Amino acid sequence: MEQTTERIDDLISQVERFYRSLTGQDAPPTREVPYAPIPPERDPERHLAEQVDRLLLSLGQLSPEAQLTTPRWTPPMALLETRAEMWICLDMPGMTRDAIQIRVSRGLLEVSGERRPPRVNGEARPLYDESPRGPFRRVIPLPPHAAVEHIEARLREGTLEIRIPRVSAPEAEVRTISVN
Repeated sequence: MEQTTERIDDLISQVERFYRSLTGQDAPPTREVPYAPIPPERDPERHLAEQVDRLLLSLGQLSPEAQLTTPRWTPPMALLETRAEMWICLDMPGMTRDAIQIRVSRGLLEVSGERRPPRVNGEARPLYDESPRGPFRRVIPLPPHAAVEHIEARLREGTLEIRIPRVSAPEAEVRTISVN
C-alpha cells in the first residue's frame, strides 16, 4: 500500500507541475491538506481521479468561454469504433437539443449543457427525485486522423450520438537519400 500511495502522490505532483507549466500559476489547493497521505479507508485510485478532476476543472475555468459552474453530474458514455469512424454515445434522458453544446478545440471534443428539472403544474411539489440535474461537461480526446469538419451529432431517444469520421492516414513517402 505504501508504494501505491507514493506512486499516486508522484502522479499528482506531475499533473500539478504540468498545470503550472500551462498556466504559470500554482495548482489550486485541495479541499484537504495538499499532499496529505491518503487515508487507509480511501480508495487510492479514486483519490487520484478526484485530484485530476480538480485540476482539469480549474484548467477549463481559465478559458473565457469555459463554463464557470461546477459540473454536478456526468452523463454515462459509450465509445464504439470501426476502421472508418468512431461513435460517442452519451445517455441524456429528458434533455433537449437546445440544452446541449458541442465544441471541438485543440484535438478535444467538449460536450456540455444543463439538465433542468421537469416542468410541473404550480400545485405539485417535489417529494423525491433521483435524476441527476444541473450542469454537465465531458471532454473526450478525438481519435487520430479525425475529420473534424464532418463530425455529426443527433439526439435520439435520450441518447446523444456523435459520429466522428476518420480520414485515411497519408502513406509515408518513401525516399532514398544518397550519402555524400
